[in-house]
Amino acid sequence: MALVAQVAALLDEPAAPEEARVRELLDAWLTECDRSAPVDEESKYNEMHVVGLGVCALLHRCELAGYQSFCLAAALGAHAARVVLHAEAVSAMTWLQLSETLTALQLEFKASFAWDREDGYSTSVDYATLMLVVLKRVGFWLGRQWRRAELDAGGGEDAEALQGLVDLDRENWRCVRPACAVQVLDGVHAVLSLARLLLTARVVALHSPDADAVRDEVRLYNHHREASIDEFYDMSMVADCMVGSVTQYKHKFQFLFHSISQVVYYHFPAYERQRQQPMAFLEGYGIPGTNLLPLLLQLDPDMPVYYEHTGAGRRAAYAAHKFSWVFMSGYILLLDREGAVFCAEDLRSLLLLSVASGVS
Repeated sequence: MALVAQVAALLDEPAAPEEARVRELLDAWLTECDRSAPVDEESKYNEMHVVGLGVCALLHRCELAGYQSFCLAAALGAHAARVVLHAEAVSAMTWLQLSETLTALQLEFKASFAWDREDGYSTSVDYATLMLVVLKRVGFWLGRQWRRAELDAGGGEDAEALQGLVDLDRENWRCVRPACAVQVLDGVHAVLSLARLLLTARVVALHSPDADAVRDEVRLYNHHREASIDEFYDMSMVADCMVGSVTQYKHKFQFLFHSISQVVYYHFPAYERQRQQPMAFLEGYGIPGTNLLPLLLQLDPDMPVYYEHTGAGRRAAYAAHKFSWVFMSGYILLLDREGAVFCAEDLRSLLLLSVASGVS
């Protein structure tokens, strides 16, 4: 609640906040707020959403450098063709266009990141600046009611109403529906959180001079594979979900959500789940973490795994353990109690790091 009070105090100030101050709040929003918390039935939001609404309002008042001239296509570079759905600048987008653009960004997120065994994760997209621009425009729409003149005259298609994005009163005045604001804030929070984790992750090199020695240090057997099949199925479905979609589904269907399978089949009705690989593959070096992590949890079941919808990246979660895993949209990282982030070509190197440091 301290962050809520901080945002409220800034909103009460007559002067518009400086961009640097809002960026600081944005960082705190990502690490202090629990995006996975249930939505309050009365207010329609959780604490993360309340702070997010405040940040949007502050950004709307803030003089954001380059906002009017911001070019989404230039910011996305090679990924623009799959994200830029509308000719309008972000600063002129309708609420529907903003929602569609955010979904496109979520879908393209994985393709925008590259992996290097020495340097770790990188991207050419400045997600922090991009999302500031998006949130500033979100703040514009959240702070007003509006009417559609062409609809009042009896013409045009009311796409916003048909898609349930707005609430209308009897005089056709409309405002953003709280449930839709929740979906947008869930998506932005997840995208920024994962981007922050990936870009700050430090590569853990091999503990031993070669890959064979690492495999020898962390011995895996078929009983580890068999005992972890259920965990693999859950993790593989999480890996196939776009970033933010699990949290969005959890809040959209708050009283129905109980399994990750609901999310993946909601988005992919013809989905066929992955199959775990045989031991000959799992004993290899540098195999996908989704296949390997379930077995490593059999070796160290006390180290928790945090997902997008269970507190991944939140300070209160990782600070409670010497080390913990983060699993978001197929990316697997290791966090220590201080919030330092680690990645590796093979997850066994991260497990060895936690063992060498002493897990508690």
